Amino acid sequence: MTRSVVLASASPRRRELLAALLDDFVVDAPDIAEDLAGDAVDCARQLAYAKAEAVFRRHPSAVVVGCDTVVFRGLKLYAKPADYGEAVAMLRELRGRPHQVVTAVALFSPEGSAVDHEISTVYMSDLPDDVLEAYAASGRTLDKAGGYAIQHEDVRPVGRLEGCYCGVMGLPLWTLYRLLELFGCKPHPPERRFGRCAQCPARPSGPPWQAPPEE
Repeated sequence: MTRSVVLASASPRRRELLAALLDDFVVDAPDIAEDLAGDAVDCARQLAYAKAEAVFRRHPSAVVVGCDTVVFRGLKLYAKPADYGEAVAMLRELRGRPHQVVTAVALFSPEGSAVDHEISTVYMSDLPDDVLEAYAASGRTLDKAGGYAIQHEDVRPVGRLEGCYCGVMGLPLWTLYRLLELFGCKPHPPERRFGRCAQCPARPSGPPWQAPPEE
């Protein structure tokens, strides 16, 4: 039996990523304050759990997926910039330096709940001031934790990545794949849609996915 899955997020990026695993799901965004304080990993896990739990109350027979991404460097946590000035300040702090990105995923269902996370290390490009300021002025940084998006290839804010590309985007697909299997949702392997997922360090061991032979 196919299970009903609800994504507890308004993010179009997470919707695009989840579509690699599931052909059909519902989107219902929670109304949760994303206050960042304390340990970055604990913060991400608690927020992901709270989002899934809140939406599960509206869909008590479904499997609800909640997620949260936190960008951090040492003890400092980076939220989404509120305006151009904050975006410029964040990008200047992070450029040319490594930092970490943790994305937590929580699932709620009638059978119970589970939460997991993936941590990646991002080495930011040393963007010159004019490029950095134009990037912040574009408005594309305002809904991104840390003020950047790894998928913005025209700017190339990320010089090198150690970890899960999709996790830095906002939804670690192999982590979620394992959880969805645990809850009986029968997801597609993410490498079917995104070739990069075949080389992801978070990928479970085993033979790579292959397309079924044509009839």
